[in-house]
Amino acid sequence: MSKYRYICALCLLLCSMAVSAQTYERVLRGNLWNDSQNITGVRQDTVSRSYAELFAGYEGGEFRDPSQARQGWSAGAVTASIRHLEKMTLKGSFSFVQTEGYDMCGSMSIHPGFYPVDVLEFTPGRKTLQTYAFDGGISYDLTPGWRIGAMMDFEAANMAKRKDLRHDNWWLDMAVSPGIMFHAGDFAAGVSYVFRKTSETIKADQVGTSESSYYAFLDKGMMYGVYAPWTGSGLHLQESGVNGFPVKDFSNGAALQMQYKGLFAEAEYLHTSGVMGEKEYIWFLFPGDAVNARIGYRHAGEKVQHYARLGFGWKGRELDENVLEKVTSNGVATVIQHGSNNIASENTWTLSPEYEFVSEKVEVLAYADVVLKEKMSSQMYPYIYTQSLLTWNAGLKALFHIGAFDLGAHVGYGSGSVTEEDKTLNDASGVQTSPFRLQDWYDLQMAYTTAQRLGAGLSLRYNFWKGLYVEAEGSWTHGFGLKYIAGADRFGVAFRIGYDF
Repeated sequence: MSKYRYICALCLLLCSMAVSAQTYERVLRGNLWNDSQNITGVRQDTVSRSYAELFAGYEGGEFRDPSQARQGWSAGAVTASIRHLEKMTLKGSFSFVQTEGYDMCGSMSIHPGFYPVDVLEFTPGRKTLQTYAFDGGISYDLTPGWRIGAMMDFEAANMAKRKDLRHDNWWLDMAVSPGIMFHAGDFAAGVSYVFRKTSETIKADQVGTSESSYYAFLDKGMMYGVYAPWTGSGLHLQESGVNGFPVKDFSNGAALQMQYKGLFAEAEYLHTSGVMGEKEYIWFLFPGDAVNARIGYRHAGEKVQHYARLGFGWKGRELDENVLEKVTSNGVATVIQHGSNNIASENTWTLSPEYEFVSEKVEVLAYADVVLKEKMSSQMYPYIYTQSLLTWNAGLKALFHIGAFDLGAHVGYGSGSVTEEDKTLNDASGVQTSPFRLQDWYDLQMAYTTAQRLGAGLSLRYNFWKGLYVEAEGSWTHGFGLKYIAGADRFGVAFRIGYDF
């Protein structure tokens, strides 16, 4: 009898363990400075926390962006830590993720839409993506009222498609931000410099033989561009003197932060200069500017905390195409630039409010995101095309701490709309051929982007002794009123095992 009593007592102990210690994610979200561009604000909190996790997941279904995998799996590992010492705080993380996607075509880029020009291909095949990321930061108390610090974020990725028209990608994203802070009592203010560099190179190749040519599409915005055999010079995928399809941009800016008691605010400005091509073969230029603002408020009681956050952003970007001519004289080839044409522009506004409630037993997050994109395409005089794309989504997340279990639930809804206009600047120009548009692909993309959708998810975590945990989750998304998309559902599952300490 004593044996059974012991077993029952042990089970009751495990099931009654309250999650008294804060998780790393909770510590991260609890300090409003952690979302800012100034690492010195990490010392506005005093809780040290770390975690390490292994995960694997699967996602599939026909309700997807046309460049997304019909089905795929991912696996990886991540670790992160915040450690507060007497005069300094150290913060850092590292992650590795491997993803396999099946029946993929469309955009050749690792992050479709990140740059204003993209290259598409149309033979479904398998793609393998490996992503490495780490960040590190330090904050140090110079005096009782002044702090300095710096942080760096780094991400590298490589992707390969395993079927003709196959391609290899190399991606780099690096950001560095030093900062300084003054604090006295309930008041704190800081300033930081922001530098960011991104780059990607795409190399296409054909290994097998085919009776027909492989075609590719150079998207110069709004799916207007050049549709031609991939070896053609108009696609820039295979040209003498150029190593693949290289793209890079540089951003420089500054951010200001202020806190008074539970109120926090930040304003950030960035200027970006981007190029596509290399050496004298610079095909496109895309300068831009961005403004971001964040406001947050935290009300902390003895057992209950309330958070209100509001984010606003604007990003403007131009796209200029250089007019180049390759001239050969005495066996020496040189490139002459005759000028450039502004062929596209884009302005993006974002608004993201959210409210969060945290108690010992329940955590609730209500959020919304609204994105408005105003685009213009004018690749051929006298034609001008404009687009207004509005998307929004809202949702509710809840997490219930029930003894040693964490039960999570999520529900969200989203939709969008798109309107377009076209006009001719000069009816007497004599131009008879309008710019080419990849209409079928554009219709698929817009149908997915603006479709009404309902999403839901569930997760269950069991917390073992001393921070060990296992977690399983599932998600489902359903689209409504679909016209061009083959299926209305998308689902995913994931499993995690980790240690929070």
